[in-house]
Amino acid sequence: MAERRSPEDRREQLLDAALALIARKGFAAVTLRDVAAEVGVAHGLLRHYFPSRGALLAAAFDRAAGEELDELAGADLGDPLARLVEVCRGTDEQHYLLWVDAWAEAPRDPELAGTLVHHHRACEDHTRRVIEAGVRAGLLDVPDPAEAARALTALVDGLAVQLHALHVLDRAQHDRLAAAGAEALLGLPAGALGARATPV
Repeated sequence: MAERRSPEDRREQLLDAALALIARKGFAAVTLRDVAAEVGVAHGLLRHYFPSRGALLAAAFDRAAGEELDELAGADLGDPLARLVEVCRGTDEQHYLLWVDAWAEAPRDPELAGTLVHHHRACEDHTRRVIEAGVRAGLLDVPDPAEAARALTALVDGLAVQLHALHVLDRAQHDRLAAAGAEALLGLPAGALGARATPV
């Protein structure tokens, strides 16, 4: 019999289990029964918190992506160009593979797709704010920061797939190409962002 928990704790426990299963099996293979078994609760109890598989997967992705965006928003690096370097580096492999897997599942899962679009737009919005900070500081001359943010987000996403999912780039190649692409998109001289990159 599962231990008694507050509704908030139980919901978090179920999301923890869902994310662990997603990491092991992928979104497409995770079922409500899998998550209930992982936690040791009845299938009916899980449905009390998440009435559908789509609701559970969307909530799990929402929590993981939300934590990542909170970290981005809280990272005030001061120099807008240093912040752009962080945008270009993207996220770590574990988080990025979660995004890639969510993209693959989204066409078949409207609830997950809606959550994915929400977080994608939040990432674009973060990048737009970084670009606008560069414009205010006189470091960038970008007529349409929102359009530039969309293009830069697409560039970063594409390179991250090559780094984390396909493994056809190493980290140094990824960072060099991302910086060069961002410099071209934002009208910066070659090397302006590469000079601010911090080896990891």
